[in-house]
Amino acid sequence: MEQETDLSQKSFRTSRACDRCRRQKLKCDISRPCVLCTRSGHKCETSQRIAKRTRRQNPGASSGVHKTIAPATRKNSNFFHAIGGPEIPCTKEGSTSYPERSPKKPQSGANASAIDFARRVFNEEEAGRTLTGASIPGDTGAPTLDNSLWHLTEVELPPEAVMLVLIDAYFDRMQWFILLLHEPSFRQTARGIISQTSWRRQDLSPVMAVLAVAMIGLHSVLPDHKWIGHKLLREHSVDGEKLMHGLTNEIRRNLLDISIDCQLEAVQVCFLVSSYYVFHSSPSIAWTVSGMGVRSAYALHLYTKSAQCDSLVVDEIRSRCWNQAIVGDTFASSIYGRPSSIDTGLVALHSLRDMDDLVIDPLLLKNEWISGDGMPTTTAGFFAMKYEIYNIIRHILSRFRRLQLRKETIEEDLLAIAEAAQDSEEQLVSWRKRVPRLFDFEFWSCDNRLEQFQRQIEGLPQRTKYQAETIILQAATLQLTYDGALIQARRPLLEQKITNSCSRLVVDAIHESLRVATAAALRISRIPVLRFKHHFAESFASLQQFTAGVILCILPTSQPFTTAAHEAKTGIMRIIHASTAFGPHNRIAKQTAQLLTELLKVTIEREMSGALRGGLETNLPREISARGVISSVQPFRIDQTGGHSPISREVFHDSPPISTAHVPAHSRQSPDTTQSIQGHSRVTDGLVQAPIEPSEYPSANIFEQLDDTFGAFGELMFNLIPDDQSSAWNWGRTVP
Repeated sequence: MEQETDLSQKSFRTSRACDRCRRQKLKCDISRPCVLCTRSGHKCETSQRIAKRTRRQNPGASSGVHKTIAPATRKNSNFFHAIGGPEIPCTKEGSTSYPERSPKKPQSGANASAIDFARRVFNEEEAGRTLTGASIPGDTGAPTLDNSLWHLTEVELPPEAVMLVLIDAYFDRMQWFILLLHEPSFRQTARGIISQTSWRRQDLSPVMAVLAVAMIGLHSVLPDHKWIGHKLLREHSVDGEKLMHGLTNEIRRNLLDISIDCQLEAVQVCFLVSSYYVFHSSPSIAWTVSGMGVRSAYALHLYTKSAQCDSLVVDEIRSRCWNQAIVGDTFASSIYGRPSSIDTGLVALHSLRDMDDLVIDPLLLKNEWISGDGMPTTTAGFFAMKYEIYNIIRHILSRFRRLQLRKETIEEDLLAIAEAAQDSEEQLVSWRKRVPRLFDFEFWSCDNRLEQFQRQIEGLPQRTKYQAETIILQAATLQLTYDGALIQARRPLLEQKITNSCSRLVVDAIHESLRVATAAALRISRIPVLRFKHHFAESFASLQQFTAGVILCILPTSQPFTTAAHEAKTGIMRIIHASTAFGPHNRIAKQTAQLLTELLKVTIEREMSGALRGGLETNLPREISARGVISSVQPFRIDQTGGHSPISREVFHDSPPISTAHVPAHSRQSPDTTQSIQGHSRVTDGLVQAPIEPSEYPSANIFEQLDDTFGAFGELMFNLIPDDQSSAWNWGRTVP
């Protein structure tokens, strides 16, 4: 990437760094102009340094002199420095809407490593040379690297036109879902990389970032026969499957090396690779690589929000990467059933800026449902809400894991689980009320707005229509995440083995958990997930549908041949059909269709056998009367004395799918005004579903029958890693 001969020589540390390198804590060299300024296109200037004795005479300024050298801003900390991004001073941040604020710096000296302490004493900046070269534990400084030429060994880089169209595919089908890059900056740097066939060693991390982006883009579009890039691949005789395999192997080969470099691209590559492996290849590798990304983010101090910065673009990329570190770590903790790696009690999410790559097309802003006072003009609001709900999920998981449950669960433990589940639901409902209208899928689903909106934008340019589609996908993603979180919050209580000795309060709590989880699962089943097809997020949607399908299998077993049971089975069939339509290329969707089909067979057999036993339908009301049933209108709160009282909160009811409106959760006035989400299920579903009556709730002993069913499928239901003994969420553990 360097065009000048002197850049091929090894750079040495100078005793007097240029102004730009001093500001950014970069490793300057003796040449003028220096290498970094030359690469970025900035003017290299070296101002006269203030004498050391002068600073000693000003004690008030001494606190700003002796600073820890932040590894996040050293030489090559981000390849976006090379593009000459805008040197815009950062404005002071306002308070965020998240529970914690982003720290400006480490809280105390105890948080610094031993090598950082030595650097403070040694005062590297004034000494004019580095203390170490990443040789002592705790030192995250860049090691001395050979800057010789290198080239790819596992894959031959395809022509530039092919690489550019793969990068286009990434930003069309991945960027709206996982925000790690700044599109204009990345594209500019990528053009310089793909125009070459060999690079300097210091460019290893940026090259791997470009390959990772191309890999994700290629994976998303390979099954899409309508993708225009297929013609380009044929013209250049490029085998897409072979290229995908080569890109993956090349990245895996260099993962350890980019971790050694510890640049910002290491975080990006690890999260992209982990996202690919968790859904499409090896969950075990995904877990490990995700941890590498989190560790690299910590090493780069991405959890801190600097009060002073030289590049607005670089600062924003750091924020995006750190936020994704929290989201990815929470998601991994959830699906693997393992403790998280990030303690958000000490570090927090960063607020996002309305950057140029998130701006909504002005043609869309003219639409009546997108424009208006207070309506967002960028898609940053989607990512802010996504980060916030994952922060809530993280706290929910942490609370459940802190519960000290006994091996033989007693009523006190069950009440503690019920209390945690109820509080968790309240946090999620509160988040739901703050979702902007633009990203509220229930808003788009009611009054036939979605269909009307698509007709209104029919005459707009293709790129504008594509952005409109991604906005709808973002709204659907938030809805899936919300309903999935509700199920996750209510699931722990449904996992427990219940006996006839349990009190009415416990049975009522289980009934309430089943009601909330079932309502959320039905909403998930009605979301038109086929909109996600050929987007990277399609596997995420399939995973949420899988969880919903398992929950829906409970009702037919516990309430055989009721209206609620029929609606649950219809919802399962919607999920199976949607999963099958994703095709064989989607591993999660294929597994969902197979497992839910088998589980539905077991469920129907149990439903039939339960009904044939005779007394179920006639005895159910008497059992309910004896054991007690929670009212669907009067939710409960467990207090410290073991009593319960009604509270005011949202009550979910699922109404006919052929209705014309679905009032958003934050504007419901009564259960009578609530109607179902409209989606692709309107045509396939013609039955009217009445609200579940209290008499239809199961008794406590019916839950015992579910243990055998869940035990048979437990290893494959919610954890991608079967037989994981560290999982606190393994359904199979309910089997005695």
